Amino acid sequence: MNIIVVGQGAMGLLWYHHLAISTVATNLSLLASTQHNLADDNYHFIDSHGIPYQGKINYAYDEQIKNADVILLCVKSFQIGSTLKQIAQHSKANTSIILAHNGMGTLTELPKELINKYNIYALLTTHGCLRKSSLNITHTGIGITDIGLVSGCVELTEQQALTYQLNQALPSVNLHKNIIEKQWQKLAVNCVINPITALHDIDNGQVNNTIFTGQIEKVLTELVLVAKSEGIYLNIALLIKTVRQVAAATAKNCSSMRCDVLAHKQTEINYINGYIHKLGIKHKIATPENTQLWQTVLRQVSFDKLRTNGEYKGKRRV
Repeated sequence: MNIIVVGQGAMGLLWYHHLAISTVATNLSLLASTQHNLADDNYHFIDSHGIPYQGKINYAYDEQIKNADVILLCVKSFQIGSTLKQIAQHSKANTSIILAHNGMGTLTELPKELINKYNIYALLTTHGCLRKSSLNITHTGIGITDIGLVSGCVELTEQQALTYQLNQALPSVNLHKNIIEKQWQKLAVNCVINPITALHDIDNGQVNNTIFTGQIEKVLTELVLVAKSEGIYLNIALLIKTVRQVAAATAKNCSSMRCDVLAHKQTEINYINGYIHKLGIKHKIATPENTQLWQTVLRQVSFDKLRTNGEYKGKRRV
C-alpha cells in the first residue's frame, strides 16, 4: 500500500511515525507545506511511555502523489479544499482520501468533481499529541480511532482491509457504517471544550468547573436540536457526560483551538460552533450560545492579530 500523510503538525507526524515503524506501507511519504524550506529530514518522537525515537522523513513529490493508494489529510478543516485541489492535479481516481480534522462541513464545500473522483473517509481520534517544535512531537495520551466512508462506493471488505492496516500501525482503529453520528458526537465535545478553553485561556480539565455548567447545557441543547433536523438523534444527558469525561481525561491538555489563539493563528471555529450557527439558519433554529462563541473566537483572533501588529492596545476580551 502506497500511503501519503499530508501535514507536518502533531497528528500528521503521529501517524507518519506509527506507519513508518509498522510494515503497513510499501511506500510511505510525508507531504509537508514547508518541505521546500526544511533542511532537516529527521523527526523526533517521544512515545506515550516517554521513550524517545528519531527517524527519517521521506518527503512526497509528484511521483509519490501519482502512485498513492491512500492519502491521509492531517490538516486544518479550512485547508481541506485547497489541499485536495492541489493533490487532484497528480493523484489517480479512486484513491482513498482520509480526512482527519476537527469540525464538520468540509465535504459540502468541495467541488463535485473532487468528491466523485475519490473514495473519502472521515477519521476521528482521541489520541493526544503535542508538537513542541518543527518535526518534534510527543504522544501525550493513548486513544482510539474511528473511521468510516462518507463518500464513494467501496466494498465492505476493502473498507475492512484499510481499517485493519491502520489498526496495525496505531491501534485501536474501528470501522463504522454510520461515521456521521460519531462525527456529531465529537463535534459536541469540540463545541464545548475548544471555544471555552480558548477564550478563557485554560486547560481542558477546567471546563468541568461549575461556572461553565449552564453554558455547556445551552451549547449542547442547541446542537441536539440542529442535529435532529439533520436526521441525527443525540441524547443531551449522554453528551454532557461525554464532554465531562473527555475534559477530565485530557485535564492537563491545551486544546487545539486554544493553541491556535495563543499563536495568533486561524482557528477551526467556522467548522465547529460556526457549523451549528450555519445549520441553525438553514433549519430556522435559534443557536444564540453557539453563535456567540463562534463570533467571540473570531473577534478574539482579530484583536490578537491587531495587538501583535501594534495596531490595538486594548485588553484581551472574552
